[in-house]
Amino acid sequence: MTELSDSTVPVRGDRWRPSNPLLENVIQKYIDEARREACDTTGNIGTITGGGLVLVGFGIIVAIGTGNPLAAIFAMIVLALAGLAWMGVNAPPLRLDPLQILEPMGGPGNLPAGYLVHPLAWKAGMPEYLRGVPERRLRIAVDLCRKHPGAVTDLLRMVERSERWVAEQQPGKDFSPAGRDAEIARFAKRLIEHQVRNVPVGTR
Repeated sequence: MTELSDSTVPVRGDRWRPSNPLLENVIQKYIDEARREACDTTGNIGTITGGGLVLVGFGIIVAIGTGNPLAAIFAMIVLALAGLAWMGVNAPPLRLDPLQILEPMGGPGNLPAGYLVHPLAWKAGMPEYLRGVPERRLRIAVDLCRKHPGAVTDLLRMVERSERWVAEQQPGKDFSPAGRDAEIARFAKRLIEHQVRNVPVGTR
């Protein structure tokens, strides 16, 4: 049975998750780049550089004016510590939009369907992408993601289509929530089998 949580990666009943080292290296690269860019946009690097130049100039003036280099160094250290403390208190929070991390790849929804259950995808905007997706739809999608030949967004749309079909046609005799879920999954599996049969061998 699929395990779902609001804050953790979904876990399939068979514990399967995809493995594609090349793709995962690319995802990790984008995660690292996004974090670096978020740090750079706080302006701290420029502030520290400018402040350092000011302190050096101030130290030179103090050293010349007092004739005491040690006093100048001490004054620079005190001012530097005070400046760093002020920056620590007033620095803006990191502005990292998870949905932008994989934007060069088309976003989290463009990942292969199996990455619905991969931890790296969940560090790269997948939770934000899935926000608003009903729990039943997500649960069924997780159960089907291993066999689906398309992307995450294609899988979710297919499950949604299956939900509508079951709601309209009302197949079977079990009209309980569990029975409806089973019918949705059954219809979705047929759609996947049809897609797999029609996907060219070289693209699987």
